Amino acid sequence: MDDKTWTNQGVLSKACLQRPKTRILLIEDDLSYVFLCKRYLRADEVYDHTVISASSMQEALSICSMDHFDCILTDYRLPDYSGTEAILKIRELLGDAMPSTIVFTAEGGEDAAADAVRSGATDFLSKRNVNRESLCRAVSNAVQKGALRQSLTERIKELEKTNELLIKRNSEIQRFYHTVSHEVKTPLTAIQEFVSIVHDGLAGDIEDEQKTILNYALESCKQISTQFNDLLELSRFETGKMTVKVSPNSIYDVLDHCVVAATPAAVAKGIDLNIIDQPDLPHVLIESNRIIQVLSNLIGNAVKFTGSGGSVSASCQLSEDGKSLRISVKDTGCGIHSRDLNKIFDRLYQVTPTVRRDVEPGMGLGLSIASEIISLHGSEISVRSRVGKGTTFSFDLETCDDSELKNVA
Repeated sequence: MDDKTWTNQGVLSKACLQRPKTRILLIEDDLSYVFLCKRYLRADEVYDHTVISASSMQEALSICSMDHFDCILTDYRLPDYSGTEAILKIRELLGDAMPSTIVFTAEGGEDAAADAVRSGATDFLSKRNVNRESLCRAVSNAVQKGALRQSLTERIKELEKTNELLIKRNSEIQRFYHTVSHEVKTPLTAIQEFVSIVHDGLAGDIEDEQKTILNYALESCKQISTQFNDLLELSRFETGKMTVKVSPNSIYDVLDHCVVAATPAAVAKGIDLNIIDQPDLPHVLIESNRIIQVLSNLIGNAVKFTGSGGSVSASCQLSEDGKSLRISVKDTGCGIHSRDLNKIFDRLYQVTPTVRRDVEPGMGLGLSIASEIISLHGSEISVRSRVGKGTTFSFDLETCDDSELKNVA
């Protein structure tokens, strides 16, 4: 035997060793046909099949309870049950671990094929058309489909397990918010009261310098209280416990309230704060206190992140069809980097400082709460921004006509 022959044999041997191993269960009471199928499958060039045979469904069930298979081939006619009944029985036993199945029959009728499909069989073969190529191809396809299905099933289980864990962790976080908020608010309120007593001189005279320090303490207490209230409120939004009751309201009243509240901070920084609106705007369907909360946050942030000499404006623009009113808050502040725009409404997310490094960040809850409130009003907040140029937040509110106002009246 020459070197070339030895080399070819070595390549073939190596290829045989690399074939994936599979275990096949063949349910067939015809021993000659069992021998034929085993011979065909041993000649498979893709897989290295180990074939275990059973002559009845009961024997197959017993084998399946103790062994694992990559594919099951079953005759349509068995001594005790039909092949499709065998498939259903084995599936009851194995559940998600059920491998792919192939049904073959001597008759090859349409009824048998339909019955095989209804039982969940992967393929159906007529015995008279079975040869080495067709059987190996059918088994190869069934093994691959079974492996993919099993992989998908395992992945789904992993995702379900992960989802259950996330739900549990989220529930724990919500309970933590409630517990901490309630536990802290009581002593915090007491601290505020005692500091106020000292600050107001009810516990004795104090110097101006001491009063200034106490003012800082009161402001800090107020800030902590606000942050805990935000945590509780966001928790209620996320658990679906927060709703809004809309009614016709004047947008002018809402904007005036918010701008007046923000004016002292704007004046202190030399910022031009104004309202740009149209005359005779229709009423909007809102819960006014909630929209005031949203606009106060947007305007407050705009003033906070705009430098001296800049401007902040709140504007209203009626849609062409008159069915909605677009509210926008625009500033000439430091702007938001593009990498942060998709995250600024996330809970507890804080924008990385760009230009204004002197501004102390909050807890990252205001925009998240504002987004939830606008969502409950059937809209969403959009944002456009350029670093160093400014930012514009916008959202739409549904308008109502005169007939709706008369109905309310």
